[in-house]
Amino acid sequence: MIEWRTAADWSSQGLPDLPTSKVGLIDRAKREGWKSQKRQGRGGGLEYHYSSLPDRARAAYLLRHRKPAASAAPTEIPQDEAWASFDQLSQTLKDKAAFRLKVLTAVEALVDGGVGRVSAVEMVAADAEVSPATVRRWVRMVKGVERRNWLPALAPRHVGKTDRAECDPRAWDWYLGQYLTRRGPSHADTYRRLEEIAAIEGWVIPSAKTLERRVETDIDPLSVVLMREGMEALARRLPKQRRDETVFAAGEAVNGDGLKFDKLWVEFPDGEILNTATAWFFQDLRTRRILAWRLGKTENTDLFRLATYDLTGVCAPTVMYIDNTRVAANKLMTAGAENRRRFKKGDHDGVGLLIALGIEPRFTNPDKETGNPGAKPIERAFGIGGLHDKVATHPSLIDRGYSKATAIPYEELRAVIEHEVARHNAQTKRRTTACRGILSFDQAWEEATASITFRRFSERQRRLLLMVREVVSVSQTGEIAINAGRGAHAKNRYWTEASAALAGRKVVAHFDPENLHAGIHVYSLDGRYLFEADHMTSTAFNDTEKGREWNKNRARMIKAAKKQAEATTRMSKLEREELYGKAVRARAEEAGDPPAAPASSVVAAHFRQMPDPARDAEQPKVAPGVIDFAAMAARQRPSELAEDDDEQAEFMRRALAGVRARNGLPPAE
Repeated sequence: MIEWRTAADWSSQGLPDLPTSKVGLIDRAKREGWKSQKRQGRGGGLEYHYSSLPDRARAAYLLRHRKPAASAAPTEIPQDEAWASFDQLSQTLKDKAAFRLKVLTAVEALVDGGVGRVSAVEMVAADAEVSPATVRRWVRMVKGVERRNWLPALAPRHVGKTDRAECDPRAWDWYLGQYLTRRGPSHADTYRRLEEIAAIEGWVIPSAKTLERRVETDIDPLSVVLMREGMEALARRLPKQRRDETVFAAGEAVNGDGLKFDKLWVEFPDGEILNTATAWFFQDLRTRRILAWRLGKTENTDLFRLATYDLTGVCAPTVMYIDNTRVAANKLMTAGAENRRRFKKGDHDGVGLLIALGIEPRFTNPDKETGNPGAKPIERAFGIGGLHDKVATHPSLIDRGYSKATAIPYEELRAVIEHEVARHNAQTKRRTTACRGILSFDQAWEEATASITFRRFSERQRRLLLMVREVVSVSQTGEIAINAGRGAHAKNRYWTEASAALAGRKVVAHFDPENLHAGIHVYSLDGRYLFEADHMTSTAFNDTEKGREWNKNRARMIKAAKKQAEATTRMSKLEREELYGKAVRARAEEAGDPPAAPASSVVAAHFRQMPDPARDAEQPKVAPGVIDFAAMAARQRPSELAEDDDEQAEFMRRALAGVRARNGLPPAE
């Protein structure tokens, strides 16, 4: 606002009670002694201060040039009860408070400019089209309140009608218990049943509309959804997390899942007709392009394994997102992976095929209550209008496959799926981050792979995916037996010379389930390749030629083992004995002990003393009262004591047998 103006400027402002000519204004200024100063710059003359203007002119000038009112909400809102209550008001009441603040701000601006408060209130009230009494009431509302807290203080304090219709607590409890159930009864039906009970029990109840509104205002909406619709519906009401898949390069991360074509009956090459045909698809996370797929009778581990084999022909991903299901989280493919919550973990699980190939499996939760089955991008390719519907509504299949009689041949279904996958990848204007609403999945893949070099698997690595894996124990003979293809009484056995060194240890056998006679590849439990073992075929019982060949090979292996043993023990027995004896004598000399006499090499036999009557007669007699066991042993037989069953008889038998043995007598009959 400009505080100093010339007489010409003031007269041209159109303010009340001011002359409209320059001369008239100068005369009045001289007559009333207005505050003036010399004008700076060219022209000279005097300038007059606005405070010298008449009251009405000064008020009008201040109102015209006052500063805009402060924002309805201050920069820093104090967290007190006044502002908390203000935040709960409707926008209409907040606008009324803002208008009152604007009026009071204008009054204070006039007062600060030198206008009397009474005149300021009257002029602002007239400008705002409200009565001065109303403005004075607003002034009283902010008395003693800090200027920054005027807005909540000026808010209307009336809250409208707050009376609640009377309702018996038992009636309210019954109404909630009936309405908040998974059967989902309507408000109208619940209220009619409540009326029937209230008529008998004498309950006071409000109108049906009142109870319906009370449920909406008093009960948390999420609680209503949970109790009436369940956990799945509640999960749909919660916000979804948005993830950016462009953190991966093309081909670096994939996600996969199985799709069951349950709308179609399919005739497989073996003649079986099923409506469980399932395809496993792999999709690139960044570009959303479907990279590989495999069709089978049902969703199983072999289908997942072979689809992974097809995928490795396109790229070598480092991360794979799959569901934590029995099919995907099996030990064959994912043993050794962290966070695998399927099957019991053991110390001898070994390493799964994905881990062996350097692909990290990351498991998602397909449970509809605790997880989000639609979290993987591949789920969007299967949904409404996706591959499932496109295949079923293909022109060549649209009138077939709805029964066993109209079953679709397997090869024809496979060709249709291949065609629809190509159409799916080629559709333009995809609304994804990589496609930007312009490109197709194919174009996004080509754009993303133009400047990168893929990690590739060798054919030797890929062949692992054509084989099944079993953790088995090596027998003491070095044989490795697997459960696959076993009969009622025997298993397929494999052996090689190197397997004998692993007797009793657990190993991982990889084999082709389609050709069990082709041998197996053996790995350690930590994934190191060991050797290849050949299949051991059974031989006819009377095949002598096979027997001779077997014995020849056995003799050759024994001879080789002997040579190996001889090469292992290169020092002779005499050399070992001589060195040991030398060491013993040296220790004895250091200790000062006389050397031990060499052991006699004479073999002494045990000779029994021959009986001599003369010598025996000179033997001392047995004292009276002492049992002569020797005499008893010579004349008494154990059979004579056989009928005595007490402990004393048993003791006597053993004692007599010992005496006869020490005296060289034969055992008693």
